[in-house]
Amino acid sequence: MQKIVVILLLLFCSVFVFGQEVELSPNQIIQKVIDNKKENYIKQKLKTYKYNSYNKLIFSVDNSLIEGNIDSVFVEENNKKYFKKLDSTNYFFKKEIADQHFYISEKIAEHKFDNGKEKENILAAKMAGFQEPIYEFLALGITNISFYEEDVVILGTKYVSPLAKKTFKDYRFYFDEFNSEKSHYVVSFKSIKRKKSIGLKGELHIDKKTFAILKSKVKIIGKVIVFVEQDYEYLKNETIWFPKKTTIFLRKGSSKRSIKAFRKLIGYNTNYVSDKNISPEDVSYILINTDNFNVEINKPVHIARNSCAVEINAAAADRNTKIWDAFNLDSKDQKDINTYTFLDSIVQDKKIERKLNILRKFTEGKFATKLLDIDLSNVVNFNNHEGFRLGFGGTTNDNLSKKFRLNAYVARGNKDKVLKFHYGANVLLNKSTNTWFGGSFTNDIFEAAKSKLLFEEPNFAIINPRNLNISQFYSYKVTEAHLHHNISPRLSGKLQFDAGTYENEFEYTFISRDRLLNDYNLSKLTLAFYWTPFSKYLKSPKGKFTVKKAYPIIKAEFTKSFDNILDSDFDFQKVDLNIEYQIKTIKSGSTEFLLKAGYVNGEAPLSHLYNVTPNHSLIDPWRARINFSGTNAFETMLFNEFISDKFVSFQARQNFEKFRIGKNFKPKLSVITRFAIGDIENRANHQGVDFISMNKGFIESGVVVNQLFYGLGVSSFYRYGAYHFNKFEDNIALKITYVIDLF
Repeated sequence: MQKIVVILLLLFCSVFVFGQEVELSPNQIIQKVIDNKKENYIKQKLKTYKYNSYNKLIFSVDNSLIEGNIDSVFVEENNKKYFKKLDSTNYFFKKEIADQHFYISEKIAEHKFDNGKEKENILAAKMAGFQEPIYEFLALGITNISFYEEDVVILGTKYVSPLAKKTFKDYRFYFDEFNSEKSHYVVSFKSIKRKKSIGLKGELHIDKKTFAILKSKVKIIGKVIVFVEQDYEYLKNETIWFPKKTTIFLRKGSSKRSIKAFRKLIGYNTNYVSDKNISPEDVSYILINTDNFNVEINKPVHIARNSCAVEINAAAADRNTKIWDAFNLDSKDQKDINTYTFLDSIVQDKKIERKLNILRKFTEGKFATKLLDIDLSNVVNFNNHEGFRLGFGGTTNDNLSKKFRLNAYVARGNKDKVLKFHYGANVLLNKSTNTWFGGSFTNDIFEAAKSKLLFEEPNFAIINPRNLNISQFYSYKVTEAHLHHNISPRLSGKLQFDAGTYENEFEYTFISRDRLLNDYNLSKLTLAFYWTPFSKYLKSPKGKFTVKKAYPIIKAEFTKSFDNILDSDFDFQKVDLNIEYQIKTIKSGSTEFLLKAGYVNGEAPLSHLYNVTPNHSLIDPWRARINFSGTNAFETMLFNEFISDKFVSFQARQNFEKFRIGKNFKPKLSVITRFAIGDIENRANHQGVDFISMNKGFIESGVVVNQLFYGLGVSSFYRYGAYHFNKFEDNIALKITYVIDLF
């Protein structure tokens, strides 16, 4: 009994007599922050909120790091020094940057949150040199950083948050400084993973009463050095700490490349800065400041059900809009004003806006002219049936009209000497839902049994190397009408009806109980969907842009062929499904998955079945088998080896970070495995062609090394499993790859 009394007295003295609190350890503090997320994280505690933000980005130089003297340059000859010239490079550089930045942009936005749904409305935007802002850049959301999430995204790179549920496996927490009289804790943290992994390092300022974040500081040191600091403001009426200000500072780290803006079109003169110890890359930096204001909590907020995550007002690009004055946020600094004046003139003089538009279109396989976007894939190609195919075509752009589009192309092969052509038109019915109605007529050829979905993303290639070995084409003359509609920003639909004649350019006859057909007519109705449930989109005066491409990407298509409508010869149903998924790993690696499936019910000609994209040949000599790899093609599967009316294929691909062997030698390694299984009913219906069923399952694996020399690379695949050949060399496919790295 006496021992218990003594212990109680000691506890009483330590806590009350000496006035000392029992302090928590860093891990205990962090655990309490995690436990109290629902009471402190605005997206979990609040049902609705609204606020405005002002964002300012400056690309500039630290003037204090540059010597501004005019130095004399001497040369030494015969052990004597002779004056050569005055080096004034640093002097003029320092004088120039004292009056202006390299670049500046500003924007004002309204942010809304309603029970988990978010929307950003950009009210005004200014980008130096550009009369019309680069809309994709405005919607990046680079300052939307929150440590309360499981993952924190900083400048597009995802990191495990120090407040994640399993944070103690990834981070070590400690006190750098501690004062029990302060109203908050300061807990430092750093990654405890292996040296090769990139982790965060910084500190969290945490309120002692609520265990909410008051301030956060993060430092990332790598190819680019990044400092991030966030401040929170206490809203007394709502008893919550709300994000007030975010600052991001970037400068060059271990990378030898300079920091440049807008895909290398805007930078600085690298002839400046003659100091041997300092380069332009060492003194340049990017500073991004975002201030939040006009915060309204738990008041009615309306977000349209089908609205995009980011929307830009039609008048946002007008620099004279009254919004700047209304918020009193227009930059008044003379150095900022000088930057706008200077860059407005230089961007116009160098036609940078025009270059950016050309570059944007080029990534889509188009060359932008004033009124026409020329389709580069129609210019030149090559295949077994046509030989060299030369052509020309394109689509009218917004400069001609924003309400209708005309498209056409013409092409001719030097081998078959047959003219192919296409023409069509589309009319905009509803801008907000991107609803278009159109039609076209096409007279062309296509690979037999190759699946092509209506929402097939353009795969730009000046020359499609896989066509070099295709021997089975069909020609078609088809008229079609279609309706395209965005059901929601993440879900698009397309309804198409087409009818026409088909003629196989190889020996083939379809035989059934009551008919024998070499050529045939088809009338089809197709309903297609394109769904990206987690992607974010931007609605701008120029249309819809992808702000954040997230996975999975799902494409589904349902086709019905009608017998006896417009002389159609077949009655079948067809279902197609494509699912893409990608996991981005730390640094620049990624893991990709691709699932494809198709099913045909009823009698259908070979042209509308499945070959699952083969790309191999057993021609001799062996060196003649070396050709170009295809896009997601089975590199060891023989052309026309398998035909299916039902199939499932799966591909897994691991892409590793580039190997930086030299300044300009940075190969990229990928490891791939592909599998497919399929079957066909009524094999006897298809006469004149030799193929087998794929019901035992086909499998191959390989290694791809890209970017070895000017975009060229090599790949090697091996075929194994049920369809393994007896000769070892017949199972090997060696291919040349070509990847255009634009940025």
